Amino acid sequence: MIRKPVLARVVLVDQVTAVLMERILDRDYTPGEKLNIDALSREFEVSSSPIREALTRLSTLGLVAFASFTGFSVAPEPSREWFEQLRDFRILNEGWAARRLARSREPAAIARMRESIEAMEANPPRGQDRDYVGISRADENFHNAMLEAAGNEILSQAVKGLHPHLHHARLFSRIPHDIAPMLDEHRAIYDAIIRGDEDGAQAAVEVHLQMSWRRYGGWHSDLPGKSQEELSGVKG
Repeated sequence: MIRKPVLARVVLVDQVTAVLMERILDRDYTPGEKLNIDALSREFEVSSSPIREALTRLSTLGLVAFASFTGFSVAPEPSREWFEQLRDFRILNEGWAARRLARSREPAAIARMRESIEAMEANPPRGQDRDYVGISRADENFHNAMLEAAGNEILSQAVKGLHPHLHHARLFSRIPHDIAPMLDEHRAIYDAIIRGDEDGAQAAVEVHLQMSWRRYGGWHSDLPGKSQEELSGVKG
């Protein structure tokens, strides 16, 4: 006899994971803070199993850490050096992906990018509370559309496997800023792709990732190779 699937349990774990992820990204839980399974079970009014499964999932995303004897805790934010290396890795790989998409102009990928831009445009204006998790997801969808349309699954998985948007989202909520510049940079990438400008698309990706580095960390003196004026002058 075929065993009946436990669908409700899967949905429950998904829901718990989503709530815990949002709390981490919104810094309701700070880096290093212990995540007590029993306390969370009481708060969520569920057994310990879905809590444990959710925390395990989040540990694979780099948002939660686990240690013997001490249990689960919010993972520390990656180091400055890690973000520097991530920036350079993404410039190389996503720039190449943007070139490929500018060449193919795949309609489905372009539509996904447009939808992402529209989702961020719908976010509240500067000075109001923002949905940082929602912005991060829209940003992730924009970049994933490029990566997946490039036709290189290994490259796509390599970038996505580092979960850059989740780590950036943690910085985003810690250092709130106007998303208008990010939107402008996304539009520049998008515009270059739809007009088939391979060089412009690659250059626009570099500008976006370099400028994101400045915004997220506030490390204004650490951009290698190009000055602020040179970066801002690159058009998609």
